[in-house]
Amino acid sequence: MELIDIARILFALIAVIGMIGLAAAAARKLGLGTGAISFVKARRLALVETLSLDPKRRAAIIACDGREHLVILDPARVTVVERGIPGRETAPAADPFEAIAAAPVRRIQLAPPVVSLFSRAPIDQAGKLRAAGLL
Repeated sequence: MELIDIARILFALIAVIGMIGLAAAAARKLGLGTGAISFVKARRLALVETLSLDPKRRAAIIACDGREHLVILDPARVTVVERGIPGRETAPAADPFEAIAAAPVRRIQLAPPVVSLFSRAPIDQAGKLRAAGLL
């Protein structure tokens, strides 16, 4: 065997092992290893918020099917404080340009000589100035 043949075999081996690793990572990402085959995971359970009460206890809000539950967690047990709290409606993020777009357009008051200067401009230039709100 020549050196080029050995290099080709090693390269093929590395390529095959790499493809097996990529396939395993994709299978893990899609949940094929756990038996749950799903491309879109619609989760029913979510941890909304936690708050540390002291070094051993935490308060947590857990959401399930649109309802929230307040629980106290400590190393020995879990205490449910309140069940079935209606889920908080989250408002969509405000558009920062919405206030600017909704503001009325103010016309600039120009002196009559300036207006006459603009009115003598070529038609295409006057149209641009009208569109800009200057005329």
